[in-house]
Amino acid sequence: MEHQTVVTNDDHNFGAVVAERDDCVVIETGHIFKTKHAIPREFLHEVDGVLRATVTKEVVDNSPKVDLEHWDAAAVRASYGLDVPFAVDQDPNGLESAETDAERLGVKSDTVERLEVLEGHDPNALPSVRERSANAADPGGVSANLD
Repeated sequence: MEHQTVVTNDDHNFGAVVAERDDCVVIETGHIFKTKHAIPREFLHEVDGVLRATVTKEVVDNSPKVDLEHWDAAAVRASYGLDVPFAVDQDPNGLESAETDAERLGVKSDTVERLEVLEGHDPNALPSVRERSANAADPGGVSANLD
């Protein structure tokens, strides 16, 4: 792979391979001020004698510069989003919300209470019978419940 040209996915001729180490390829970029960056092999594919990177020039530029003698492959891989720890979802059944917090504390949410009333499961929520208001169409104010 040494001395092969690396082209990024946005068709930018990025540089040439100068070394391979720790499952990464080190490329040298720049014309006057040369810098070295490492790209993990997972992001490189050989096509017609040219190494195509599946990342943009900006991603490679934002990765740590490397020295051929001393460099940290773990830091390089982490800058590309590889080998980084992931966060465990604290609520595997869904998103944290006021409703899930209330359920955890034993408080019924509004939706659960409405369902219990509608389905008749809540004995304290019996519908009350109220006297209907006066008939608005009758100017005498006769109650609508009278026959």
